Amino acid sequence: MSTSASVATLLQRLVTLPDICLVIGSHEAICELFVDPATMDFRVDGAFVTMENGPWHIHLDATKVDKITFVITPDTAHNSTQLSYSVRFFDAQGTTLLRAFFLAMYDEQAQLRPERVRQYEELRAYSDDQNAPAAGV
Repeated sequence: MSTSASVATLLQRLVTLPDICLVIGSHEAICELFVDPATMDFRVDGAFVTMENGPWHIHLDATKVDKITFVITPDTAHNSTQLSYSVRFFDAQGTTLLRAFFLAMYDEQAQLRPERVRQYEELRAYSDDQNAPAAGV
C-alpha cells in the first residue's frame, strides 16, 4: 500500500470513531471541526482525501504527509489534570497539516474510559503496522 493510501486509510478509520475533533491552523488562527461519523462523507480522488461533514469539508493532499505521531500529553490548554490524546499529521518541513483530538476520554467521574483508550491504541497499532519497514529492509 502506498504512503498516501496508508494516510487515507488511517484518516478514514479515524473519522468513523465518535468524539473526534479535527484541528487545522496555528496558534494565531485555529479551525476546530467536530466529526459526526453518521454523516461523514469520505472520498479519495488520486492523492487528495476529502472529508465532508455537514457544513464543513477538508481537502488534504495525502502525498504531503511525511510523518504521523500519536501524542498523549497533559491537557494544559484546559487547566486540567487529565491527559489529551491526539494524532498529528506533519509535512516534510515539520509543519502540522492536521491534528485529530480524541474527545470524551474521561467519564463523569473523571475516570479514563477504557473503550476510548482501546480505540486510540488500535488506531496507533494500525499506523505502526503501515509504517513498519518491509521485511528484509
